[in-house]
Amino acid sequence: GFFLAPRIILVREQRRSDAQFAELLPDAIDMVVRIVRVGLPVSAAIRTVGQEAKPPVSTVFAQVADQTEIGVALDDALARTGAAVGNPDFRFLAVAVTLQQATGGNLAATLETLSQIVRKRRAVRLKAMAASAEVRLSAIVLGAMPFLVTAALLMVAPTYLDPLFAEPRYGILPLVAGTLVTTFVALAVAVPCGTIIAIYLSEFAPFRLRETI
Repeated sequence: GFFLAPRIILVREQRRSDAQFAELLPDAIDMVVRIVRVGLPVSAAIRTVGQEAKPPVSTVFAQVADQTEIGVALDDALARTGAAVGNPDFRFLAVAVTLQQATGGNLAATLETLSQIVRKRRAVRLKAMAASAEVRLSAIVLGAMPFLVTAALLMVAPTYLDPLFAEPRYGILPLVAGTLVTTFVALAVAVPCGTIIAIYLSEFAPFRLRETI
């Protein structure tokens, strides 16, 4: 337990940082769009985001700007940073910038579309989680009730459940009850999760950006 504690804390902080990055990324993309539209290059826009945005977005964009200043190509810097960050929306930003540099096109419009899609996907995820909150709470309560009732009976009347464990014919009942409760909880949690994934894939999948790039 002592050796696992640092890893657990690190994983929790990493997830918190990833969530903050995903939440702030649309604002950073909008900042890049505004800077590009006034005529400045993408590299200047990335440097500005690294200076003015909030962390951890500012840290990531500053790393990209630092790499370009020492001679790394912008597309390579974005690809390396995207692989390190692991955020799919940031990787699409890197792909959009790379394609614009290679073939031309309206980068501002593409990034604006990306920003809108990221916001809509996040809104759909939040709505799906809110809609499934009642089901998940019911599953937790119903799954915990047998254990709570058993613990209460053992404290109030310790001998009440003795026949359940003493009689061989009753020995299979706890196993059957535990299996049924576990199956119900798993289904109650899996259905909302499946709903979230289905909405995410069918409505706001990132591959729709190909139409605008």
